[in-house]
Amino acid sequence: RVLFRSSSLTNVTIPNTVTRICDSAFQNCTSLKNIFIPNSVEEICMRAFYGCSSLQSVTIPDSVKKIGYSTFSDCTSL
Repeated sequence: RVLFRSSSLTNVTIPNTVTRICDSAFQNCTSLKNIFIPNSVEEICMRAFYGCSSLQSVTIPDSVKKIGYSTFSDCTSL
């Protein structure tokens, strides 16, 4: 379920209706700088933000109970 893979998004706000960010959802979105994850999210799956080399800011709420492997690998600006 690759949603925005390699897109040119720069900022993302996940809607409050989302409970899970899928595998590789934003993988290699190299322009992505900021992401807001709401309290509704309970799981961030593997490689969700892998390779987002411009990602500078992400706040993970206490509601997140599981983060998959390599979720933030190669996020060299974090």
